[in-house]
Amino acid sequence: MRAPYNVLVLPYMINENKTLFCIFKRQDMQIWQFVAGGGENNETPLETAQRELHEETQLKLLKVYKLDEITTVPVEYFKDFKDRWKEGLFVIPVYSFAAEVDDNIVKISSEHVVSKWLNYEEAIDLLHFDIDKTALWELNKRLELKRRDERQ
Repeated sequence: MRAPYNVLVLPYMINENKTLFCIFKRQDMQIWQFVAGGGENNETPLETAQRELHEETQLKLLKVYKLDEITTVPVEYFKDFKDRWKEGLFVIPVYSFAAEVDDNIVKISSEHVVSKWLNYEEAIDLLHFDIDKTALWELNKRLELKRRDERQ
């Protein structure tokens, strides 16, 4: 059964002190976004993030961690599932995760038509949803701070 939450997963890799983020063009809406999907049965959001990354990209995961970015989405966007969820549920949470991967070979699922590895500025310009942009901003800031701390 579909759980009443969604996840957003931001694949990234660090190559020669350069960070690249992988974004995807959705097949159905022709917009750019990160990996997204909903929980199944009794999955935790972290388990959902790991599964969705694998299903949609086949990327080799090095580590995954939760970001602070959380938002909500109206249940109306989930017409196939909203009638199965508890009565009176109007919005579901969307949890964001960073996923460091070890290569850039993406095998996209049928949900997407193409993927791109981009730097922060290029990715932020193409992303459609505010949650994707905010999560990317947060992840980029975290990575900048980590690099700064490592240099000191």
